[in-house]
Amino acid sequence: MSSQPEDTAKQVAALRAELEALRRRDAEFRANMVQEFLDHGERNTYVHVLHEERAALIKREQESFRDLEELTRKLEAEGGKVAALQAELARIKGSVAWMLSAPFRSLGGEPAAAPAGQTAAHAPVEGAPFTYYLHTSPFRIYRQKSFKLRGWAWPQDGRAVTAVRVNIGGRVFAGRHGIEEPEVIARYGPQPANPRPGFEVTFETPPGRHSLSVEAQIEGKEWRWIMRTTVWCEPEAR
Repeated sequence: MSSQPEDTAKQVAALRAELEALRRRDAEFRANMVQEFLDHGERNTYVHVLHEERAALIKREQESFRDLEELTRKLEAEGGKVAALQAELARIKGSVAWMLSAPFRSLGGEPAAAPAGQTAAHAPVEGAPFTYYLHTSPFRIYRQKSFKLRGWAWPQDGRAVTAVRVNIGGRVFAGRHGIEEPEVIARYGPQPANPRPGFEVTFETPPGRHSLSVEAQIEGKEWRWIMRTTVWCEPEAR
């Protein structure tokens, strides 16, 4: 009896088994492709969410800085009113009536006038329109002996910044400029005169109230302030 039908049956069974194995591998391959696609999609979505959260944080930070700046401006306005009242008081004290009443006031034990303050080592400079941002906000109560101010800036007229400094109460502290800010350039476009607009300045924070001015030298010539404000320095109690 011939074994050909039996051999044919074995071949058919082997082919069926091979086809089934091929189908399983194809199904696994398709499943893996779907999973990989989903994984990539989840990763891309997660990165997108992180970018959105980062943008939201930056926006909230900038809004808080603006709020603090507005509050500081209001406090400065109140300080201006106080200065006006002090000037009026000085005018009254310089009047003839005030001088004539000096003997009577001395009987009441009026305290002697405080000595005049010393002239600032560096007189204030004029301002100019800048496009700028400060990574570390100066609108704060300073607790430490020194503070590092970091940010970026360029004049809106397109000229080059050649130096940066901080003037606090007449004392000047030189800074470092020409720091890379690739995200800023990507957002605002190339700045031919200021391709690296970043800067940082470390300055001392003596106790008390002081005027703070962030200043830039333009093309190696005049100095112009980028921003200025009043600051308060209250060291931490030991």
